[in-house]
Amino acid sequence: MIRRAIILRPFIEQLVLKHRQQWEQDNRSKRTGNLRKSAREPRICLEENQLTTNDWDVLDHLAKLLGFYEDAVKTLEGDGQQRKRKGGWVGSYGNVWEVIQGFEFLLEVLEDYKQLASEIPDAEHFRININLGWEKLNKYYSRLDETPIYYTALALHPAFRWGYFENEWKD
Repeated sequence: MIRRAIILRPFIEQLVLKHRQQWEQDNRSKRTGNLRKSAREPRICLEENQLTTNDWDVLDHLAKLLGFYEDAVKTLEGDGQQRKRKGGWVGSYGNVWEVIQGFEFLLEVLEDYKQLASEIPDAEHFRININLGWEKLNKYYSRLDETPIYYTALALHPAFRWGYFENEWKD
């Protein structure tokens, strides 16, 4: 929805403008040319209900952030079976060893967006949601310790083995 709204931004702004013009035209006094005092401005025309340029910037960043989540989910969903994919390559999705990498990827993305949030104007709401998302993701990431299958699968994978843990968990 956010990506669609960003694409349709000029048309949304034009729709609000046309709605405001129509409302003003319908509520002008024919005698004085001023707006009637009894006229109530529709909610779509109220200033507090309109998206500012800063709001659109935040939506743009949010759409990019959610794109990372979408990519991670699409990578992790599947049955782990190798088969021929689009483009002719053979591969699988949804393998157990990809779960830890998916969590770490998303946590890194959220860390990057924490830094980026300071550059976004009026981004208090955005910053709060980044922190809440990080907390929720970290909660589930820490639960991986309860199920050692994820670590075992990564350690037994021929491409990763213990080198993955040594590189990622140097602390």
